[in-house]
Amino acid sequence: MYAMLMKKVILSNEVILYNPVTVIEGSFNEEYDCFIDKFNNEFFSIDDFSFAISELTEGIYYNITEKELLSKYGITDLEEALNYYQEDMFSNFTFAVNEGKEKMDIYQLSLSDLKELVNNSDLSSSYYNGMISIPKRKLYMLTQLENEKKLRDFIDESIKNMKKIEKQKEEQKKREEEVKKVSVVKNKNSNEINNNIRRDINTEELEAYLKDRIIGQDKNIESLVTVISDNYKTSDPHLIQRPLIMGPSGVGKTETLKLLAEYLDVPFTKYSTPTLSGSGYVGKDIDDILKMAYQNSSKNIKKCEESLIFLDEFDKIANRGLEVSDVAVQNLLLNFLDGTVYDANISTYDKVKIDTTFMNIVVGGAFVDILKDKNKRLGFSSGYSCELEVTDKDIIDFGFIPEIVGRLSPKIMYNNLSKEDLKNILLRGKLSPILLKQQFYKEIYGVDLKYTDGYIDEILERATSNNTGARELKQLVYSSLLDVSHTLQKFSNRDKFREIIVDKEILSNNKVYTLKKR
Repeated sequence: MYAMLMKKVILSNEVILYNPVTVIEGSFNEEYDCFIDKFNNEFFSIDDFSFAISELTEGIYYNITEKELLSKYGITDLEEALNYYQEDMFSNFTFAVNEGKEKMDIYQLSLSDLKELVNNSDLSSSYYNGMISIPKRKLYMLTQLENEKKLRDFIDESIKNMKKIEKQKEEQKKREEEVKKVSVVKNKNSNEINNNIRRDINTEELEAYLKDRIIGQDKNIESLVTVISDNYKTSDPHLIQRPLIMGPSGVGKTETLKLLAEYLDVPFTKYSTPTLSGSGYVGKDIDDILKMAYQNSSKNIKKCEESLIFLDEFDKIANRGLEVSDVAVQNLLLNFLDGTVYDANISTYDKVKIDTTFMNIVVGGAFVDILKDKNKRLGFSSGYSCELEVTDKDIIDFGFIPEIVGRLSPKIMYNNLSKEDLKNILLRGKLSPILLKQQFYKEIYGVDLKYTDGYIDEILERATSNNTGARELKQLVYSSLLDVSHTLQKFSNRDKFREIIVDKEILSNNKVYTLKKR
């Protein structure tokens, strides 16, 4: 028998937070009502009231036998089943509430449920400033502030909101059913009912959300959102489009797709295309993409088949006369892009059928050499311009077979970011690394982070000279503030400082900055 070992953290007289530690093996002793592991350690259940009020800090939750475990996940590999079991427990937020019945009621919220609670709580703006990304943040605020009043208040508010949200879901469902009935009545005699719409997306809201976070790519965002929205609407496989996005590193290609998937609440999988190999060559195949997508979809086939897949570094499988296997990989991808039902090998003993027809598959890469070659042919001496139109012939001449080029449409060229674009990202973007750090220091340590114009100018100078786009902004900001974070983390410095001022010197020596005491 197996169980999850949980660590108890008392938040208040009524609320206890349980953090998962690890899976343990043992047996359940009915006489003593406890779980005994293979080292003869005794653990009581976390929903036992006597355990909750005791001084014990570790208990067990969710007992399961080996047979039940294998049956639950539909596999025969015990080690793999245990991994799934542990992933399930770690993907939930578990707490117990004493509601005066001398028995602790256990609540478990998935990450998506918790995200919804945050969105429905007045605390959302103070915690995340409207930028909610629970999986990415790994519940940082909840696991690192165990004894803070903010956390206790948040849990109390979450408990109150649970029933409220369920009620809102029921009301929303009723409203949707009413709207559907009205639509049916309205269109009954006009034959205008469109049952092909799988999912309707508010493109105006989605575009605004992305433009606040991805700077300098407004036109490309509009094009990409249009394609993705049409793909989610249609039930006709002939209308599905596979866009190709091009542009140098650091201009926001991957970030756009990640944010788009986050906004639409669909699974996102980024896969490095060069790791694939064609039939007859040693390496990875389509199963590897599908396995990753399946896992990223919490092993839900329906979600997997609606997920967003990004085949990155696609330009690196161009046949440039170096690797004969490149053409084999291109051929391997043809059916994947067309839409095919695969018997995907998820594990040694586990196969699942996955249909790629309605997956949103986006192909992308830098394709910098295409732009350089085109500039050279047109007589430009150096550099390249993203304003140039890249044609199918350009891509074929670059080393791609016509069959795969014909399947990629539309072609979207991301702009090279100017110095002004980078400045806007730093000072106004919703994902600005310096603004996020300001918010973090204020919320965690109660310290104001201030920066000079010289600090910003030096970051911009380094980023533009290295030609690495927005990606280096984060690296420069976070590395420069490393010693600042180290200083603030010390318990001896808690509540000691009120302000930090950084100038350009900190980018050369991260120990050079000004601290002002309270």
